[in-house]
Formats: sequence, structure tokens, C-alpha cells
Amino acid sequence: MKKKMIKDVIPEGFTVSMALTDMIPVVFFGLTAFVTGLILHSPAAAAGAAVTFVSGFIKVVWKLIVALKKKNIWWMFIQMRMVMPLGFLVFLVGLVKGISEVPFNMILSSVTGMPQLVFFILGISGMILMSIFAVKLDSSNAKNNWIEQTVNGISQACFFLGVLLIYIR
Repeated sequence: MKKKMIKDVIPEGFTVSMALTDMIPVVFFGLTAFVTGLILHSPAAAAGAAVTFVSGFIKVVWKLIVALKKKNIWWMFIQMRMVMPLGFLVFLVGLVKGISEVPFNMILSSVTGMPQLVFFILGISGMILMSIFAVKLDSSNAKNNWIEQTVNGISQACFFLGVLLIYIR
């Protein structure tokens, strides 16, 4: 059964290397959002991406504090459950608006071209797994964090590579 992270729990087994590894998906998301912004010229997507990036960065700092000081600064943990979805929502609204201004056949051929299609399928598969992990895994467990970070890092790297391939073509 999944345990929930609570305010008074100091997660055990969180290390500096774990926190720094958690920065990988944050950086890849930021790069993906930046390149997407270059492609679509969408201020809403840029704003949502910035909010999401900052939220992810705060979570990395939270993990560093847990690892180094053995403190759980609760607002730094819990903010991600509220701020990051809001950032994603604004990013998606900006993405939809930006995409609506580009001919559909151009979008379809860009996204379904090879090899970027493979990267997008892998990225989406990873996000589906992350959704399952959010429900099934105990977020205070270090082993589960490594699983989540690995999947998230690979997924975000795949999205970045897919978007980068569209941009450079």
C-alpha cells in the first residue's frame, strides 16, 4: 500500500546525488519548453514553462535540504503538487493556441516524422508511467524516487530530442 509523504516525515536515503539527478528532467523540460517557444512564439507557453521549471527547481532544492540538513521544508515539497500542474496547464493552453496558428498538416508531418515520432512515443509512455507512479509509489521512499527520476529524465530527454529535431529541420 502506498504511504503518503506528510509534513513531519524526513525521507530517509535521500542523497545529494539524488537531488542533482532530479535536476535532469527539470533542465530537459526547460530546454524543451524553450525550443517549443521558439517554434510557436507563444507567451502563454513560455509563462507556463517558466512556472513549471521554477516549481521543479524548488523541488530539487527541497531534496538537497533533505539530503544535507535532514529537514523537510513542507511548502517546498507540497508546492509541486499545486504549482507544477498550474504551470503545465498554462503551458498546454499556450501550446494549443500556438499550434492552432500553424497548419495542421505541418504539425502532423513534424510530429510523426522519423525519428522524432519515436522520441515522442517514448516521452508519452514515460509520462503515463509517471502518472501511475504518482498513484502507486511512496514518494518518501528513496528507491521509488530513483525509479521516478530515471523514467522522468529519460522521458523529458526524449521530448527534448523530438522537439529539437523539429526545430532544426
